[in-house]
Amino acid sequence: MENYIDVNDAMGRLGNNKKLYAVLLKKFDGMAMLEDLKNKLESGDAAGSQAQAHTIKGLAANLALQDLRSKAESIELALKNAGATDGIDASEIAESTMATQEAVVNWLSENS
Repeated sequence: MENYIDVNDAMGRLGNNKKLYAVLLKKFDGMAMLEDLKNKLESGDAAGSQAQAHTIKGLAANLALQDLRSKAESIELALKNAGATDGIDASEIAESTMATQEAVVNWLSENS
């Protein structure tokens, strides 16, 4: 779980308020965000894909979901550099999203 959720970072951001962190994590729907990114990539929407990757990166950073933040940043930069969706592989961010979602569920079950 440490690779996916940095609880110490989150607690620093939230003044050690675990209840607030739990509320925020309960609202996290990484799978829906991933699906939106995949749809934009498949349709060739480079600008929309880059914007969605940026959104995922920002949300993940705010929630201290470090691996997901890193993978979203990689996708965002690849799209920015390529200017197109051709050759952009979403498999790493998909794996990270699933693992992060599982880590969130586990953390919530242990802390709520």
